[in-house]
Amino acid sequence: MVERVICVVQAFAGGVVIGMLATVVHGEWSPWVLIAALATVTCYLIALRILWDDRMVALSGAIAIVVTVFIFAQRSTGGSVLIQANLAGNAWVFGTALIAGLASAWPEIRFRTRD
Repeated sequence: MVERVICVVQAFAGGVVIGMLATVVHGEWSPWVLIAALATVTCYLIALRILWDDRMVALSGAIAIVVTVFIFAQRSTGGSVLIQANLAGNAWVFGTALIAGLASAWPEIRFRTRD
């Protein structure tokens, strides 16, 4: 049980870090950095699903990424925004939500071993 909690917390922290870094750089050198950021999110969530049998680990990483992107999409007290309302910003916000949803809801595939 303790190991499960530690894995969930680590996946959440990793999701926050990936969400923060990718949100800050997603608009640079568009579309290449945006594509790389979406690929990073995809690879991270797929790795969580493959490495742990527990769906909760991947779900915590997905929630962390989506919540981090949502927080950074808000207007700050000074009026500045990190995610602009342009094609790259919309692709980043909706792309991360779509990838997180697909990675969390993907069915578990078990392989049969030959005897």
